[in-house]
Amino acid sequence: MSIGIRQPVIALFVVVLTIGCRRAKEPEFAPVHGVVRVNGVPERGLSVSFAPDPEKGTGIPAFARSKTDEQGRYTMKYEYRGKEGNGAPVGWQRAIIIDTKVGVTPQGQEPKPSSIPYSYSSLTTTPLLKEVKSGDNTIDLDVQK
Repeated sequence: MSIGIRQPVIALFVVVLTIGCRRAKEPEFAPVHGVVRVNGVPERGLSVSFAPDPEKGTGIPAFARSKTDEQGRYTMKYEYRGKEGNGAPVGWQRAIIIDTKVGVTPQGQEPKPSSIPYSYSSLTTTPLLKEVKSGDNTIDLDVQK
């Protein structure tokens, strides 16, 4: 290889290496807490997750989870790239709620009824779209049965 070809190849390698080593934008997290109510009544034992909205979200796959206490209260916690903390990603989130009191149904038996409609348990069907903003967020979630 002649010297004239080596320099552009090295320059291209440096550009590719620089672009490839840039880190993706890190999400911002903000404290989120609230109460989950089913038909206006606080509900215990619900798993609450926030996932970025496919249309309005940041596109950063950062999630947060919590579980409701006896008064229906929850406080979100996140895990992202090996880091954990209190809060949820800033931006538009879909709230996914699952009734953990139902448990596993043995084969051949009728499942226990869930305290919430199953539409709330999927990113694509939950009607709960909430915006997490910078700073402290109180986001109450109202489930209609």
